[in-house]
Amino acid sequence: MSLQAWVRRTRVPEPASVRREIAVVEPADLLDVEAKDDPEASPVLCCTGESAGAAAFSALWLKRIAGSGRYAAAVSVRGQGNTPAAPGGVEARAHDLVQAAIGLPRQAVLVGHGAGAAWAALAAARYPAAALVLVAPHKLPKQPPKPVGDPKVLLAVDESDAQSKEAQAITDAYGVAPLTFPGVSGDVFTGPGAEGLLDTILSWLGRRD
Repeated sequence: MSLQAWVRRTRVPEPASVRREIAVVEPADLLDVEAKDDPEASPVLCCTGESAGAAAFSALWLKRIAGSGRYAAAVSVRGQGNTPAAPGGVEARAHDLVQAAIGLPRQAVLVGHGAGAAWAALAAARYPAAALVLVAPHKLPKQPPKPVGDPKVLLAVDESDAQSKEAQAITDAYGVAPLTFPGVSGDVFTGPGAEGLLDTILSWLGRRD
């Protein structure tokens, strides 16, 4: 074992394993919408910094994503929803997200909301995501890590945050212009503009990533 590998192994131990709650909706699960699975479209895996975890996406996001022909999933990282708490902090939550992504049928799009955007950014530095979507990001590192595989990146922020230092730092790091939406961060799940934002994200993803 090299010295560098030993240092990584001793200083960054593998996070304690937890049984993760994962919510999934596939096109075939939708009874009120005629949707066909697109076998070439990347699955979408969502996470949020809110305590509800995967449940936050269940009312609108997962069904609408599945309605576009994509496998839709959301994960509760440690301490969220029905996933038990475990030590490890931000790195461990990113690990939970990577492990959930590995279990999906194909290379996945990672969608992170709030503090979950920071976990998604860290996860994308370890997992070759098909695309990375950061919605109302919060607590990202000042210098976000470079994603592996050079996926396309979408930054979506509310109008009041478009000129914030954090949004500017993310814009500079990924070389993208922010997409703005009305309302505030929590509105992305139930607010009047939630459906429009989600449809814009799905349009950006396109049918092939």
